Amino acid sequence: MPKPNGMLAMDYPPPTYEQAPVDCPFTFDFNSLSSIEVQSNCFFSMSYPSMKAKVYMSYFNLNEHQIQDLYRDFNVRLMEHTKQEARIQESSYENTNQQKYGRFFEITSDAPSNLHYLVTDQKNHFMSGVLFFSATPNYDSLYPAIQYIKNDLRQLTESLVWR
Repeated sequence: MPKPNGMLAMDYPPPTYEQAPVDCPFTFDFNSLSSIEVQSNCFFSMSYPSMKAKVYMSYFNLNEHQIQDLYRDFNVRLMEHTKQEARIQESSYENTNQQKYGRFFEITSDAPSNLHYLVTDQKNHFMSGVLFFSATPNYDSLYPAIQYIKNDLRQLTESLVWR
């Protein structure tokens, strides 16, 4: 008698958030399960060692960069990570009172990066991020981790304060 197919169960602890230790023109909360490494110019990464995942974040001052160029570059990178047959699920976040406009793009196939993200105030600040795993791309297996990290990026967006 054949064995039933098993599913990989990935359970992660409920997130607890704390303020990120960044000296940048913004503040935000991050999951204490991850660690933050700040590079120059307020570029930073959030590492999730237990998931073998890392989110690379880039920040741009819109007084020094054209928002149209940043959107174009973001879209080019998104398409580079997408197969032609891949489906992209897009969701957005908007808080006009706090001038935060975010977009999440989830690639629902075996891609090098399954999650791309941006948030801006459309006047002074633009931040984008991309999620990578140190594992063979398999969307079905990585799905729980992708959703967990996507939730963290939503929390980052909701807690984000431009300075």
